[in-house]
Amino acid sequence: MKRRLFVGVFTPFDFSFLKRELNHLGIEGKWVEEENLHLTFRFLGEVEEERISLICRSLSLKLKLARPLNLKYVGLGTFKKNGLDKVLWVGVKGEGLSLVKQKVDEALLPFGFQLEKDFKPHITLLRIKRLKRRGKFAQLLFKLREHFFGEKFINKIFLIESKLSQSGPTYTVLEEFGVGY
Repeated sequence: MKRRLFVGVFTPFDFSFLKRELNHLGIEGKWVEEENLHLTFRFLGEVEEERISLICRSLSLKLKLARPLNLKYVGLGTFKKNGLDKVLWVGVKGEGLSLVKQKVDEALLPFGFQLEKDFKPHITLLRIKRLKRRGKFAQLLFKLREHFFGEKFINKIFLIESKLSQSGPTYTVLEEFGVGY
């Protein structure tokens, strides 16, 4: 049996003021539930169940060599598809962030996962289906491109299973790993 997995950390924070701002712009889409907000260090996809314990052991050993993070949520942006804004995100910065990503990648190399070159730390907030007032939306993005939304101290990283359904994903923590200990 295979399980759909990723390595990440949950990053709940209150984005209700953003929802209020964006509701005036006529955006149609699906907001990510606060408890599901997360930063993905690595999406693994479908993994055979018998490999999970070995992957966990490797992640545990490597993440001990990293250090805890103070994540800063900075800047609002979008990912585009065919020139249209499709995903609204908050950027994530923090000293040691690239080291944690490096240790996650190193832990996964023996299992056939290649190093990722384009790591853009972010938290997905909204999947956009339709955007009516593009100009006003672009102005808001410009205004908030360097906005500081908050911060969070992180000393644990998780191996998370993602089960997809019509109502959205369900995330289950399979294992937690101390960062720097």
